[in-house]
Amino acid sequence: MATRKMRWPDVFPGTNWLDGAEERALRSVVRRGAFFRYYGPRRPTHVGELERRAREFYGCRHALGVSSGTGALMVSMSAMGIGPGDEVIVPAFLWVSTVTAVVHANAIPVLCEVDDSFDMDPGDLERKITPRTKLIVVVHMAGAPCDMGAIMAAAGRHGIDVLEDCAQCNGGSFGGRKVGTFGRAGIFSFQINKNATAGEGGLVVTDDEKLYWRLVAAHDVGVPWKNASPDAAAGVEMWGQGRRLSELCGAVANVQLRKLPRIVAHMRASNRRIRKALAGAGGLGFRRLNDEAGDTGPFLVLLLDSPQRAQQVTAAIRQGGYENVCRVADYGLHVYFNIPSLVGKAPLSAAGNPWSLPANAASRYDYARGACPRSDELFDRGVIVTIPSRLTRQQEAALAGIIRHAVEA
Repeated sequence: MATRKMRWPDVFPGTNWLDGAEERALRSVVRRGAFFRYYGPRRPTHVGELERRAREFYGCRHALGVSSGTGALMVSMSAMGIGPGDEVIVPAFLWVSTVTAVVHANAIPVLCEVDDSFDMDPGDLERKITPRTKLIVVVHMAGAPCDMGAIMAAAGRHGIDVLEDCAQCNGGSFGGRKVGTFGRAGIFSFQINKNATAGEGGLVVTDDEKLYWRLVAAHDVGVPWKNASPDAAAGVEMWGQGRRLSELCGAVANVQLRKLPRIVAHMRASNRRIRKALAGAGGLGFRRLNDEAGDTGPFLVLLLDSPQRAQQVTAAIRQGGYENVCRVADYGLHVYFNIPSLVGKAPLSAAGNPWSLPANAASRYDYARGACPRSDELFDRGVIVTIPSRLTRQQEAALAGIIRHAVEA
């Protein structure tokens, strides 16, 4: 097939949009010698400007740059007081960092099923809430938002905080409102795979001023920074994690955040045109979107009628010349039963924590395959296709043709 020789853009969304703006921003940091976000030979500006731009873009009162998306999760859980005796509900489809943060807080993760949107199932969420549930971590997976109306209603009925993991859905929305702004806090990532990238870096947003100052303390030395120095009189005393965002990453992230609407618009349009071109393909379904307008578009999730067909279609797409595809069940550390340290309950230390802590004695859960049977069935039939962020119309048509040929073979 001619499509075997098709050249595809990078699957790293933000990198396809790099230009002189990022280079100029980096050069300004080096010229000024202002690598640290709070002070230096000359006044640093980029992380502060990123936070200002984030407040405006997401429509929130506070934003804090941190060193990674993982760090954003850990800082948020620390600031929210998550610890031994607490249960934190997470979806079966996630990234390992989400559950890593729970374990590092010495709390116990509780798996929630996903529904045919491949996002958290609000119905199963209600069933998983116990008197020990302290936090619900919503993960907007594979670019598409969760049903935040139903999830926030459930959380509200039980008085439980919600933390939104928006690492894979930066720029997405639900009901016209940006993801990350529904819960008590939302986190974003600027890692290389994300919609906007600085190679590394993260962001936490919140409207809760008290929580914000705890986040500032937790991400640094345990007390908040005010006026470029630690403020021990701020009334916050905790242990910091040293997760500040550098000016170098902040400079690139600030530029990429400006470009994010264009990046998302291009991916979303490509995704929609490919889906439209696949309409009527026999035996092919798609993930249900909770809000099609809020989908950021970096992935197309296909649904086949059996695990065997999913395997066959995956192989056929690769043979057709497109390698960026896999069965969801084989999507590495994004699927709960593929995380060895979770399945085996690997302890943080020789003391066996968090699993063996007396405070966690009532929280006994299994994480091996079968813990979320409805999710497992979807994972086995699902195929996830990466949609590069700068496809041409010719490339979109070629990819749609490869998928249709694979499905109808």
